Amino acid sequence: MEKIQLEKIKNRAPRKYNVSEVLFNSKIETQTIEYLKNQNYLSYGGINKILTIKFNETYPFGYVLKSDNEIVGFLGTMFSQRKINEKNYIYCNLHTWIVNKSHRLNLYLLLLPLIEKNCSIMAFTPIKSLIGLLQKFGFKKLEMRYRVIFLINFFNFFKKNLFRIEKNIEQIKKKLSEDEWKIYQDHADSSFIKFIVFDVYDSSNFTLIISTKVKKKFFNVFNILYISNKLFVKRNWQSISKKILKEFKVYFCGQYFLDEIECALPNNIGLSKNFNRDICVKNLPADMRFDILYSEII
Repeated sequence: MEKIQLEKIKNRAPRKYNVSEVLFNSKIETQTIEYLKNQNYLSYGGINKILTIKFNETYPFGYVLKSDNEIVGFLGTMFSQRKINEKNYIYCNLHTWIVNKSHRLNLYLLLLPLIEKNCSIMAFTPIKSLIGLLQKFGFKKLEMRYRVIFLINFFNFFKKNLFRIEKNIEQIKKKLSEDEWKIYQDHADSSFIKFIVFDVYDSSNFTLIISTKVKKKFFNVFNILYISNKLFVKRNWQSISKKILKEFKVYFCGQYFLDEIECALPNNIGLSKNFNRDICVKNLPADMRFDILYSEII
């Protein structure tokens, strides 16, 4: 969207409105947290869980919409710096879009500072009523899939396992590239489970996995957020899944993906289920490998 168009859109809004970025440890952070605690649209506990994950504290963790200097809306942002094929990109994942009911005609103002940054923007959890608005601002709607599978395979229990899980940070660091090590360090929050799986006969054959354990209604799911070597995992899934089950005491595993080729979890087993959801993206690199790192999906 051209700069001239953005200025025209800004000028349409009543002058009483303005948007401010919210940085960590700033005066406006205190006011924003107070607003989020007092609003009645979303649980503050869920919002705070996201805000405590600080991928990059030099960027805003959100933007607030003010009317006559009073906060009437908030849009959460999770910024990250990523390198893809030797090129540096700034990513921003959107979450927690709240605007007081009487001011929602102007909620689009919260988007404008992000569009001006010309960064890669992803919205993994937009409500249906906002998808149309995002599309008007040049976002592309995509269908993201989520696969959950049952890990227990009785025929697999008696096979010799030739793979090992390593969780020691010093041992992991020795194996990772500079870019992979940055991803590992960025996901330092205790909610992330990070480890490598390697072939005991060839330790150069390995993958980094970043995941979370998510509590569902009746069971826990081991959610895979990132795999550095998907082909390695696909080829050895039966053995690797057995190690995950034993090490982390989980019986279900899940992964988000766009195309089947990106998913490491098999689709040819009886106890599996696929779910679909719409996501919105803007300015994504054409050669990116899809994952849900640096996002509110944990």
